[in-house]
Amino acid sequence: MNREVEELIRQGMAAARVGEKEEARRHFEEALRLDPNAAAAWLGLSGVVDSPEEKRRCFQRVLDLEPGNAEALAGLAWLDRQQTPAPAEAPEVLYCANHPTVETVLRCNRCNKPICVKCAVQTPVGYRCKECVAELQAHYFNAQAWDYPIAAAVTLFLSIFVGAFLPWLMSMLPYGWLFMFFLTPPVSGGIAEAARRAVGRRRGKYTWLTTSAAGVLGGVLGILILWRQIGVMPWLTFLIFIVLHASTLSMRLR
Repeated sequence: MNREVEELIRQGMAAARVGEKEEARRHFEEALRLDPNAAAAWLGLSGVVDSPEEKRRCFQRVLDLEPGNAEALAGLAWLDRQQTPAPAEAPEVLYCANHPTVETVLRCNRCNKPICVKCAVQTPVGYRCKECVAELQAHYFNAQAWDYPIAAAVTLFLSIFVGAFLPWLMSMLPYGWLFMFFLTPPVSGGIAEAARRAVGRRRGKYTWLTTSAAGVLGGVLGILILWRQIGVMPWLTFLIFIVLHASTLSMRLR
């Protein structure tokens, strides 16, 4: 190997050490143009080319020139490892925390506990275990035991008055039954808000049910009182009121 080739290889190595791959590649290729059998140039070139095919060709050329070259052998072994796909990891086998013999792939996204499909509760933010759902509901539904009768009593009283007055008033107007569809929801919404304020805005899991039942009962009592007092039974407007009243209370207090 002449001195010019040695100098080109030295310059190529220096450029490669500082990350100047293109410059290093030019030096190595120039050295190989002058001496195609310069194993050191082939070895240096293997470190600055990009594709695995080019690297393999360089390592193979080094071994052709120096069959026992340790760096070339190590480079080929590294390329072989890169091209061999890693064995797929076996999926983790999970068993439901509540049913130890049932395999599952689900976990509660709050406590990370394995759960089967029977124990999983689908929520807007993913699957959760029943215990976490119950805990969150306990924080969300904070009504006291006496809140239910208070809300029901307020709803009952107001529904008696509205159930008697509104259907009767609308029955006196032409197409009054049509106005019931527009008047009942806001009136019933006001009753729901009154019931909510009466219990300090505390949320109960069954408040909607008790107030809806009280609303229907109050409406029936109101129309019966009206019928006994003036002998009028506005059936159509009353039925529209009852249906819309109960559904509005249910939706507003859920």
